Amino acid sequence: MRATLIHLMEQLLWFTEVVRNPVFVQGSELGKVEDVVIRLEESAYPVLTGFLVSVNDTSIFVSSDKLSVLSEESIATDQALAEFTPFERRPQEILIERDLLDHHLIWAKSKLRPRLVKAKDVGFYRDTATWKAVSIDVATAHRSRWLKAKRTSDGHSQVDWLDLVPLVGHVPTARKRLELRSIRKLHPAQLADLLEEASEVEGQEILGALQADPEFEADVVEELAPARQRDAIRHRTDDEVGELLSEMEPDDAVDLLLSLDQERRESVLAAVPAPAREPINRLLHYHPESAGGLMTTDVICFSPTTTIAEACEKLRGREALPHNLWSMFVTDRDGHLLGQVAISALISADPSDSLGSHATTEPPVVRPDSDLSEVAVLMADYNLAALAVVDESGVLLGAVTVDDVLPRTIAPGWRRRQEALSE
Repeated sequence: MRATLIHLMEQLLWFTEVVRNPVFVQGSELGKVEDVVIRLEESAYPVLTGFLVSVNDTSIFVSSDKLSVLSEESIATDQALAEFTPFERRPQEILIERDLLDHHLIWAKSKLRPRLVKAKDVGFYRDTATWKAVSIDVATAHRSRWLKAKRTSDGHSQVDWLDLVPLVGHVPTARKRLELRSIRKLHPAQLADLLEEASEVEGQEILGALQADPEFEADVVEELAPARQRDAIRHRTDDEVGELLSEMEPDDAVDLLLSLDQERRESVLAAVPAPAREPINRLLHYHPESAGGLMTTDVICFSPTTTIAEACEKLRGREALPHNLWSMFVTDRDGHLLGQVAISALISADPSDSLGSHATTEPPVVRPDSDLSEVAVLMADYNLAALAVVDESGVLLGAVTVDDVLPRTIAPGWRRRQEALSE
């Protein structure tokens, strides 16, 4: 049906055309439609299962199985009066007006920027004997640029249901929580943007899905603004926060740790597994806005005699590589910095060449107490993606990477890119 949905736009029956309409049983009006019930399906269009009908201040359920008429004017059913029962939610069922309208959905298909949108209406199409929710009228700022939604003659802006991911964690019986695979293709920064727009309940639903992949979750949390980072861990135990910090880059982990109340920092730090705790402890000695506070200690170092082939083999053999690996460093056996090698050099170099022969000797460096402005200017002057941080004797301590400098040097509020990108 997806391929032909664009041709079915004028045949859709909209929720707003049905709600408040009269429902007839054997020619007599039973009551009026209060809401529409749909059953969520896995990777398929939801099925219309019935209607919530208001009868004498009681909500009863009218099943879709015995409908004889469903139109913009009225609804009629062959269901016997004795078969009507008070409405009770069943597994995977949600109500259109109560649970979906004016709630957020993730519109993730856009290659420009995924967005949170609000459902304003739902369009139904009759597929043989079953009515299915196939389209959603969405509302969002700058809709025409971002959504590329199909606009019909009656003013609806339609998005295919299968291109949207509803956030229904607030519905106890929905039994359909946001799954990681629904959002896994999004970049961590894109998910951070969604979390910035989401309510606290919606944010917890998104974060709940991310917990299935701790490393990916850490990447997303690293992209969040400080206030949202605190929201992300507010309801977690110290042990859970410690595990999250262990998956984050040490410098980002320190930033999050320092954002916690003083009385909680020690217990959270104690919960960080020992291998990850040591670099965090080391960075805590530096001012957060200094080179030492900004640097990551997760750097790749080789001796100058290591060949390109040997270096590549060792990199492939590592369990994980730094996500911001742009450069490697050449050091002596005591850790003194001898040079810096761009990763791009590995591509064109002869595999038998030594790293030392391709290293930039005497690369720009900063001391751990250098301030942010010095770091930023030096990186800009030398077009560096990574800047070495050394102690007074020239021992390599770590590196400041461009992804940690940029957020601190551009205008406040940069995370709220919706306004900037829409102008």
